[in-house]
Amino acid sequence: MKLGLILECPLKGTDQQVYEYIIKQLNVNLQVVVQPAGNNKPQMIQNCGKTAKLLFNEGCNYIAIIWDLMPPWGGKPCRKQDVEQICTKLEESQIDLDRIKLICIEPELESIFLVDGKALTAYKKQCCRPHPVEIFKGKKLAKNDNSAKTCISNYLGRKYNDISEAIKIVEHVENYDKISKKHLSFKRFREFVESLK
Repeated sequence: MKLGLILECPLKGTDQQVYEYIIKQLNVNLQVVVQPAGNNKPQMIQNCGKTAKLLFNEGCNYIAIIWDLMPPWGGKPCRKQDVEQICTKLEESQIDLDRIKLICIEPELESIFLVDGKALTAYKKQCCRPHPVEIFKGKKLAKNDNSAKTCISNYLGRKYNDISEAIKIVEHVENYDKISKKHLSFKRFREFVESLK
């Protein structure tokens, strides 16, 4: 089974690194193919139709389009508006919507690390070894809260670099069940990935 990903990041960017890793942990039978659709949400929405066409031409059985609710890139964050814009672009390119899964991560990718603090704590322990570190107890952000990166920076005691550190944090996740219970959009992502046979 071949799964195409359309993301709001450049090739080998943060989202690609993290989602490819998680998908391989959840479903070893999937081959993941990523086609760049832009460096941010507006570019991804604009290009998602032609990018989906390329992925289906590469033999993908399904495509997941994954984006963060935050930041809104102008105006208020609105998942409904994002979905409508994405579907319009897909329909313009005559894409079979039955083979597309839209997954909006609320509020953003890093919020997945925050709900269960164990991975973030383990990463900080690795960085600070042999010194002891305070345990991050977990934090659930509201869907319009844009502070995930700031929370991580505050906990690490320095600026968080998502491009190099997000993948290192997710590699410390030991239990996706806990995250799924606390993070509904991650749960939807997980259920979709695990349903593909």
